[in-house]
Amino acid sequence: MASSTPPAPGSRDRLSDLPDFLLGHVLSFLPNKEAGRAAGLSRRWRDIFCNVHTISFAESQGERADDWSSDYYEAEEKKSGSAALLDDVCSALLCRRRTAGQHVPLRSLRFAFDSCHHWDFVHVDQWLSYVLRHSNQELHLDLRFQIGQICSRKDDEGHDEGREEGVVDSGTDNSDHEDECDKMSRLWTYVLPRRLFTCTVIRTLRVACCRLKLPTAVNLPLLETLSITAPHCDGGRSIQRLISSCPRLIDLTLEGIYRLKRVSVLDKRLRRFALRCCHNVKSVDIGASELRSLDYCGTVPAESLLSLHGLRGVPSCTVDFCIALSQEAEFTRFRGFMEKISDAKYLHLHNRSLESRFFLGFPSFSSLTRLVLQGPLDSCGIVVSVGRILEQTPNLEILSLYMEERVKDTEDQYGTMGEEYEDDVVEKEKDAESDDLFVAPYEFMVPDEASFSMPCLRHRMKEINMVHYVGDETQRMMARLLFRNALVLERMCVVLVKGTFELQSKLKNEIDSWVMADVEKTFL
Repeated sequence: MASSTPPAPGSRDRLSDLPDFLLGHVLSFLPNKEAGRAAGLSRRWRDIFCNVHTISFAESQGERADDWSSDYYEAEEKKSGSAALLDDVCSALLCRRRTAGQHVPLRSLRFAFDSCHHWDFVHVDQWLSYVLRHSNQELHLDLRFQIGQICSRKDDEGHDEGREEGVVDSGTDNSDHEDECDKMSRLWTYVLPRRLFTCTVIRTLRVACCRLKLPTAVNLPLLETLSITAPHCDGGRSIQRLISSCPRLIDLTLEGIYRLKRVSVLDKRLRRFALRCCHNVKSVDIGASELRSLDYCGTVPAESLLSLHGLRGVPSCTVDFCIALSQEAEFTRFRGFMEKISDAKYLHLHNRSLESRFFLGFPSFSSLTRLVLQGPLDSCGIVVSVGRILEQTPNLEILSLYMEERVKDTEDQYGTMGEEYEDDVVEKEKDAESDDLFVAPYEFMVPDEASFSMPCLRHRMKEINMVHYVGDETQRMMARLLFRNALVLERMCVVLVKGTFELQSKLKNEIDSWVMADVEKTFL
């Protein structure tokens, strides 16, 4: 065995010989706190942090959740609950000034408050003033003032009618409403500085849970990526004016904008467009000649909602629905929407809100080579639905199933894959003579291996991934049908949930027995 030899006396540290700006660029790919620790390596590294071009700090979701229930708001001296985040960002900015003796331009500023309160606004003003004043090449901003769910429909099967019925039409000027918004903004909502919208070096702008309040003139000639999430009191006209002021825009995300009614992006060369939970939008017109990715989340859109000009299909699509679909009209709109994107080569479909019957008329995706299905796999009907999708994807090569947890407490039901289920597995192993161990609920018949003998499985499928594999009856049925029919499979990956070593070994051996091809296997 070769032993490591210590460096020879007087050997050069070639890494430290690199110029400061290059060392700073390398450290920019580390979390800021780890990059700051590099100052302790040697005297040579003491001032390198001032050349780190990215400052990024974030709170975790729910970190400020207990503030209202404590004596925090009754204290005479108001101190921010986000003191750690404020100190981190302020220290990083001050360190650059002290160590360099001059203002080194930043390329990227990212921060995320779990909940930003009005006494934090003065600090954010100082940060943005510093960054905008000393940026001279390119600037990427990611400013999140709240973390959490922005769509109430994902929490409830019904939707928040009151919230949407009270929305003011984006095409109507309402001075009383604007005055009320101004008062609320000053108290509880951060208003972005007007100088930000005339900073000509901004390349990326992502903002969440704040107010834009655009100035009369907006000038963002280099902006390529724009993401707006849950703006406060900003109407559709303001959003449209901001979009129109970005001539080089290629990536647009609109999320949780309840006052948005219409969007038109016909004069841009968009490559990616995402529309999430903008439930009052009536029409979207996109110049899609170069569009490569479409991300939609909301209710089932009407046929007239999305108009793609210059391109029949989009190569990559992600589709999610906020509420469970059940009505006949929704079924018709669902099929029409899926036909509109049927030329996709990659499809990520969230199926948690879709009844199994919605896949009866699933359109043909003849160009699809990669499919991701995300949602609970908890009934025979879902297994049948996956089979129907595979019948319509003859050229599919990669299938990934992200099996979300049930609503029930999985630890109680399976006990970290616990004792009751382990006994159930042992009992069923004794009955190995019959493969039909599952009872079909409702009107669905239990699919057999012959019914899953689709052309894509037998002749095209090269990779299958299953994530959050508990090993219950339905998941075992799905795994058995897939792996026994995938004759040309090259790679497979199954991510097991946490459990005992003995039970995980049993599940692994069971899956191994179903795999018919000589494949590269990964169990995590």
